[in-house]
This record gives sequence, C-alpha cells and structure tokens, in this order.
Amino acid sequence: MKNLRIEQTNEMILDKFGMEIVEFLISQTHLASRLNSAKSETIKRNPGYSNGDIAKSYIGLLCLGKNKFAEIEPLRSDYDFRTFLKLERVPSPAVLEHRLDEAALSEEWKQIILEESLHLLRKVGAPINPVTVHGKSFIPVDVATPFAFIGKEGYCLSFGQETSVSIRAAEQLAEGAFLWRLEAKEGYEIAAKLLDLHIDFVMKLQTDASTWVETARKHGTCSSEREGKNVYFGSVAETNTTAGAKKPAYYVFKLIETTIDKNGQILLIPEYEADVYMTTLDTPPEAVPRLYGEHLKACKSLRREFMFDLGFKQSPSRNKKTNELALHFGIYAYNLLRFAGQGKIRAKRIRDAIRELPNMVIKEVEE
Repeated sequence: MKNLRIEQTNEMILDKFGMEIVEFLISQTHLASRLNSAKSETIKRNPGYSNGDIAKSYIGLLCLGKNKFAEIEPLRSDYDFRTFLKLERVPSPAVLEHRLDEAALSEEWKQIILEESLHLLRKVGAPINPVTVHGKSFIPVDVATPFAFIGKEGYCLSFGQETSVSIRAAEQLAEGAFLWRLEAKEGYEIAAKLLDLHIDFVMKLQTDASTWVETARKHGTCSSEREGKNVYFGSVAETNTTAGAKKPAYYVFKLIETTIDKNGQILLIPEYEADVYMTTLDTPPEAVPRLYGEHLKACKSLRREFMFDLGFKQSPSRNKKTNELALHFGIYAYNLLRFAGQGKIRAKRIRDAIRELPNMVIKEVEE
C-alpha cells in the first residue's frame, strides 16, 4: 500500500497544488461514491453534475476559506482546481446552490458527510491527544453547542447529534478514558447520560450563590484576599445510583463573600459570588476550574476557527436547511484542514492551514 505524507516546501509550485492533497484525503473516504449512490427522492437527476463532483467542488471551495456559492464561479475556468480535484465539471453557482437546496430536504447527505468525516480521521490515523489530570490521561470531548470537538487537536466530532451518537463517534476515533467538558445550559441531559455510562465529565453549574453559603462555610477552606473579602474553596461528594451501580459525583465550589467593598464601605448585607462545578473526577478541587477554563478557551478558539476561517460568519444561503447542510460540509473541510495542518508541536489554526495549503506537497512512501 502507498501512503502519502504531507510536508511543506519552499519550492516554487502551482498555487492550486494543495488541491491534490484535498482530493487525496477525500479519496480516502467513500464520500463521493456514497453521495452518487444516494437515492434521495428530493434530488432530480442531472447527468451533467454528479453528487460527488458537487460535494468535492464545495469542499474544495471551503478549503480555500470561502463558502458562498457565487465564489465557485472563478474556479469554473481554473484548470488546476478541476484537475487536482479530479472533477469532470465544476458546477456553476446556480447548480451548486440548487443541488444543495434539493439535498437539504432530507437528512441523508448530512448523515453521510458526518460518517465520512469520521472515516477520514480514522483512515489517516489522525492524532487525538489527551489531557493529563494528576498523572492520568483523558481524551477531552468539548461540547460547544451545536458542536462537539475531540482531542487537544480539536477535531469536530459531531453537530447537533444526540449524546449517544457522539459517544459512539468518540469511541470510534480514540481509545482510553474520556473526559467530557460542558456547560450547564446545555449539559444536564448530557451529564445524566454520561453518569449512566460511567463516563467522566466536568460541568459548570448555573446556581444561586446564596444557596452555597452554608456548604462553603462547612466544607470549604477559607482564605482572605483583603479585609472584608473571604474566599471559600472546596468540594462535597454526592453518590449517584446509575445503571445498578453507585458512582460518586463531586461538587467543587469557589464562593466569594464580600462584607466590605473595595472602597472600604461596610455592606449591610454581604454579597456572594459562586462558581460551582460538577465532576466525576476524584481530583483535588483546584484542578477542576483549570480543566473547565481550558474547555472555555478551546471552545472559543475552535468555534472562531470554524465560523470565521471557513467563512461561516455569514451563511451562504437564505434557506435554513441548506445552511445546515453547508455546515456539515464545513465539518468535513474543517477536519481535513485540521489534519493537513498538524504541526510537530501544535495544530495550526485553520486559516494558517488554508494559507499554507498551496505550499504543501505529497510524497509517495512504499511500506
């Protein structure tokens, strides 16, 4: 079998040569053939453009950092774009939009795209690295509704899918212990499922600080930041019976009690602020806010890359269903570029992978 290794070069090469890497990675999956075989009744036959060519054209466009259908027009006469992506014909903006409008009327294309996106990551052996919590490794799954990202690299795992589907997808991509990181506004239902399956998680809760005063004073360690400002930090355990077994969950809290404001004014009624987290990790309390902070930082960065670097700050269509389908193509392109942009130390930002794509070459290596 021949493998391809992606490398960078300083040699003078054609601007669209990076599209050959895009086509190779697409060819490692069954995306084109599955879409060509799709028997959706919502799509009318058009022998001039196969579903596979439509998909590859749009993914190629996304890998150039563009998502609007009109932006395909200049590429119709681009010999390199058509040749390297092995397209019979590059569709016009009208054909591209109309086909996606038709395909968006069913769920078939979206399911195929997500499945083949995961297939791509498995086939190329995409690295999915863990985080370390007090000497133990966990594969992080960061939920930023409607997305879920996996690994320190931040591959897109799913989009608006049920938790059980996302769990199975994660298990297909990596082995070992998982650590899900999520927010309360989207996480209670997910946390219940994770508890049932004995999968570890960290979740920040939405809570009234005043309800934690008594617990903080009883179970927390108090420190004084200044006169009139005390900070209580600690955790309490709660046993949950799930799936016939008992699994502990820990509530980690940081409560700030202010009796004198920063100007020296004594308050008649103390003010309270609280950050409360729920986790299944039996770890020192101070590790939990750090883990959640890493989650927020990762989600902010990954969402920004997806929405801005791939051009999805503005939707390509007025049709909501078509936009959802376009976002699924975005997931495929995002994961492809994330893999292509893997550096020796850290993953490149998507915009950097797009910019450097023309400077990458493929090299055949005999096994």
